Amino acid sequence: MRHLRATVFLLVIFALLLSLSVTVAQDDKTLRIVFVNDMRTSDPHIAYETETWPMASLFYVGLVRLSDPGTAVPALAESWTISDDGLVYTFKLREGLKFSNGRDLTADDVKYSFERLLNPATAAPTSFMFEPVVGAAEMLAGSATEVTGIKVIDPLTVEFTLVQPVWSMMQRFSLPPGFIVAKEGVEAAGTEFGRQPLGAGPFMIESWESGIRVTGTRNPYYYEAGQPYFDAFELQLGIESSVGILRIENGEADIALDFVPNSDYPRLVTDPALAPRLLPSAGFPNTSYIILNNNKEPFNNPLVRQALNMAVDRDRLVQIFNGRAVTIGGYLPPVAPGHNPDVVAPAYDPEGAKALLAEAGYPDGFTTTMLSNTFPNDVAIAQAVIADLAAIGVNVELTSVDNAQFLDVLNTKPETLDMVKTEWYMDYQDPSNNWEPLLQCGGSYNWAQYCNEALDAQFAETNLIPIGEARWQAFAAFEAAVAAEVPNLYLISAKDYYFTSERLSITSDPSVLLAFASATVK
Repeated sequence: MRHLRATVFLLVIFALLLSLSVTVAQDDKTLRIVFVNDMRTSDPHIAYETETWPMASLFYVGLVRLSDPGTAVPALAESWTISDDGLVYTFKLREGLKFSNGRDLTADDVKYSFERLLNPATAAPTSFMFEPVVGAAEMLAGSATEVTGIKVIDPLTVEFTLVQPVWSMMQRFSLPPGFIVAKEGVEAAGTEFGRQPLGAGPFMIESWESGIRVTGTRNPYYYEAGQPYFDAFELQLGIESSVGILRIENGEADIALDFVPNSDYPRLVTDPALAPRLLPSAGFPNTSYIILNNNKEPFNNPLVRQALNMAVDRDRLVQIFNGRAVTIGGYLPPVAPGHNPDVVAPAYDPEGAKALLAEAGYPDGFTTTMLSNTFPNDVAIAQAVIADLAAIGVNVELTSVDNAQFLDVLNTKPETLDMVKTEWYMDYQDPSNNWEPLLQCGGSYNWAQYCNEALDAQFAETNLIPIGEARWQAFAAFEAAVAAEVPNLYLISAKDYYFTSERLSITSDPSVLLAFASATVK
């Protein structure tokens, strides 16, 4: 009997401990995030990936945010006015704003932040978004130390003057390039500012262990009363995507910064218990494509580009994406305003492609190279395209490198590349976002080194048309003109999903992908 009594006692103790552990778990107000790679930066003026923008939003916020892809709502600015000619934007800041260190945030900080973005020493990849501001071009060229088009009217009022109307400007103000940073944080951290953030966002940094984890605690001075709704976050780095999914299923993590991989999506979407936890991305329509170096033979030959375009079986790429993608033939995703529905993917025609190659002077094909990152979806698409090209005699050697190295090569040595598998996520849903950085002569992300001055002129004229049906019709005609040139191989536009834990309630944000500040954990 004593043994029985002891067993019952132990069972009671075990039950109490289990109850205590459940209570601790339920009271845990730390959001647990995972990501497949290391985190490059949280600096909003340097960030430019689908993981670094939500990362920046943990620590920073801008003048406005988006309630949907086209509608700006107040953030640090409580109100604003736009002049009738579309040239002057005047923002009125909220009273009592503070950075996470407790210092008051004023219009001077707004001016400082945008001048930092446009300072060539910052080397911001997104500076092109605010180049239309008067004086920005001079600052970027290094011939000015101030952006004259940004004026502090009083401590709570700042004014931006543009050289010409830019109808996507309010959308641009909502994005991380428009986030406000603290000057003392930038100066104290120097080159480490990306890992020592200081802003007015919902959280403040606690620790950053490269390749291991990043932790933060709630900012007591955040402008939204009561937000964030949890006390801290922990980002675990270097967690393989499928492992991250399992951790979320097991309650060990709440969300991943990388999208659900193709290998896991079919299982999740067909499970009645798990499918409701798939969170579709609310913004940033994407274009998956193959960059062709237009400055190199044989890709400088339009017939070669047309032949390669015909040789890709895009329907098979849609199958690789489990049917959650559509084929494309132009530089815009189908959901983007200004997309031309008549610009469709070319018919899969290997024999026709061979004939065009022969006409171009390559009857036996040729040998070339392709670069990709190591994300599973990108490697799968690259391999499928390479198999299609092999069928027409074009032999491609694939090199896949981690994303940091991939971006470094793209940004610093694009002239050395032949073909590159990549994708573009629209920063703001206006056709200009897929032309100015990617295809305009000298564009900051024009890795194809494509340049067509006639199309640049057509774009400049089209881009002056205010937002509305006339603008979208003009851009539809423009997309058709671009598609005829085949500057790159446009493949598919996919629907991306996050996967969340049972205890997490979060929405996808059209400015920064994930709305961490308003999320709740049970």
